[in-house]
Amino acid sequence: MYQNTVTIFNRYESQDKIFWYPHVLQDVDLIIDKGANIAKTGLESADTAKLHIKYHLVGGNKMVGRFNWLPPKEWDGQTNDMLSKTITFTEGEDFFWEGEYSENMIDDDEYQGLKYSGFYDYMNKRYDNVFLITTVGGPYTLIPHFEIGGK
Repeated sequence: MYQNTVTIFNRYESQDKIFWYPHVLQDVDLIIDKGANIAKTGLESADTAKLHIKYHLVGGNKMVGRFNWLPPKEWDGQTNDMLSKTITFTEGEDFFWEGEYSENMIDDDEYQGLKYSGFYDYMNKRYDNVFLITTVGGPYTLIPHFEIGGK
């Protein structure tokens, strides 16, 4: 348990441009459920994931790895220089990938064109185990963690 590495991609929109801020998280618990869902729901909704992410408190801040966690609206309201130092989990916008991706900001425009309709589309077509965040549970306090659902 808590032996996986994922990259959370936070979506940020600024002046009609979309940027992605990747955050590598180690020591998370990733449970991917393919087989049972194929039998129950059919192929188009077969891949689902549950991601359990621990956090710890530092001076009242919830730290996820080395990143300060903020609720989605608070994260969106930050200045650009803080976005790479903080993390959020936003349903229907952010996504995660099983693996370690470079932590440099990504301009979505660089992935627009004939082959891809943005960075998220690029990741989905190029890599396995890419999940759009569909549910966010937490922050839970008894056992400090988040439970993130993905599809």
